[in-house]
Amino acid sequence: MQVGKQKTIAVNTVYTIGGALVLNGILQLLVYPRLAAELGAKDNGTVLYIMALVNILGPSIGQALNNSRLVLRRDMPVKNGDYNILILALSAVGIAVSLIVTASSQSAVWGFVLTGILILLTNFRYYGDVEYRLSLDYRSYFIYYALCGAGYAAGYAVFRFTGNWFVIFLIGEAAALAFVWLKGSIFKDFFGRSEVFGAVAAKGSLLVLSYLVTNLTLNYDRLFLKNVMGGEAVTQYYVASLIGKTLVLFIAPINTILISYLTKDKVRLTRTTFLKYVMAGLGVSAVFFLLCQVGTPIFVKLFYPPLYEDVRPILTVVNLTQILALLSAYLFIVVLTFSGAHWQLLLQGIHMGVVVLLTFLSGKAGGMMGFSRAMLIANALRIAAVILMGLYFAGRNKE
Repeated sequence: MQVGKQKTIAVNTVYTIGGALVLNGILQLLVYPRLAAELGAKDNGTVLYIMALVNILGPSIGQALNNSRLVLRRDMPVKNGDYNILILALSAVGIAVSLIVTASSQSAVWGFVLTGILILLTNFRYYGDVEYRLSLDYRSYFIYYALCGAGYAAGYAVFRFTGNWFVIFLIGEAAALAFVWLKGSIFKDFFGRSEVFGAVAAKGSLLVLSYLVTNLTLNYDRLFLKNVMGGEAVTQYYVASLIGKTLVLFIAPINTILISYLTKDKVRLTRTTFLKYVMAGLGVSAVFFLLCQVGTPIFVKLFYPPLYEDVRPILTVVNLTQILALLSAYLFIVVLTFSGAHWQLLLQGIHMGVVVLLTFLSGKAGGMMGFSRAMLIANALRIAAVILMGLYFAGRNKE
């Protein structure tokens, strides 16, 4: 690889990680700790429950179609409307399901309305950074996410006056989208479709299903714990898994760089190259696990001191679970570049089934530790499966 290209990739990596640091730093150091302190563990658990649905749909629809456009651009003359129309259609379905699921947690009509608006904005925000991934303009990518983070901070200030926590996230998502709307091109000719719209919709929807299962699994803890053990359990597991889940979020910028470059040229990975990606992932994951073991107790004591004794027994198990999720997310992106999305959907579906089975077997009687161990076993099985799938498909390419 040429020195100039290596330098460009390094700079772009700094921009993408920087954007994630700004966005998630504001969320995890300001917004969520203050909400927990002001609302209490039980009511904060309800906020996390609703936001879990937002965080399931946003990446599943927006990010999946984002990656789909990057992959399909090699072979199809896609247009903006192909994706904008598809996001609107899929968002409508997702919003309807989410409003039904959150019915017991909403106390007023405005809660349903604001939930729907937030889901729609978040879906488009996750898709919106494709503007900069298509052109490899990661400086603007950084600005996009920095504006989103700044919007969250401004939204928190508004929350202090209104008492409405939805405004925090609505202002953040709107700030990022305003930037890409004014400066970018992906929302121009908003409804203009190409002749390959049907193929785009079919391939994109399949990838959305795969991402939906993945993100449902990532946020499954909130859904299960809220309905089985209550809002306080949601907050406790969230706090215990926070550092690990934040690292999972940071792997997304790395994946952004990875898939952008792997799909720019028609490069087919061999088994040897795939194993190098696996070893690199394992090495980074080991380092991240050690960081979690050191950082999580400190973080909980500083930002959630009343919860430390409740979550201390499960910290190691939860940290390892989240690191395996991080490694899995990274490997799935690599495998996506040389395997069919339907195979990934099958594997994701099996993994979700294993998660549900193991957690329900642990049940309420197993408590937080039983639930945590069930999640760890399921993630370990998933890592083994995705590596085997990668080796199988990479083996088809010539060394």
